[in-house]
Amino acid sequence: MPTPAHLTASIRRLCDLESGRGPLASALSDSEKRFEIGRLRSIIPVSILAHHDRMLQRGKRTIVPALDGACSACHRRLPASQLARLRTCQDLEVCDGCGTFIYLESKRESRSSGSAKPSGVKSKAAAKIRNSKLEIRKE
Repeated sequence: MPTPAHLTASIRRLCDLESGRGPLASALSDSEKRFEIGRLRSIIPVSILAHHDRMLQRGKRTIVPALDGACSACHRRLPASQLARLRTCQDLEVCDGCGTFIYLESKRESRSSGSAKPSGVKSKAAAKIRNSKLEIRKE
């Protein structure tokens, strides 16, 4: 049986290929995508695959990262015990709030994915506040 870390990687790849997103999906031809999807579906246990398919039928994401101790799909805070299990990769975890599979991104992934806030949002808000303070001082 595959390890939880291997299952997480396989589910993430499967989601990317089935949705057509990500660098892997754009790099493969249609026949290569079908082959890889079939290979991944043969690796993933039936119960996990059934959950994945149910989530897709409902139009929901199957697997999302846990960011700052919360599920990034429903933003519900995760219990400390669940976060501890995610850190030690003891089992594949499911969010109690929305039912998606959750994982912790490695530090390398979180840096490369640019988990920062959208650029310009903070600076625009700060500029508005500064301008309003300047206007008040001028009066």
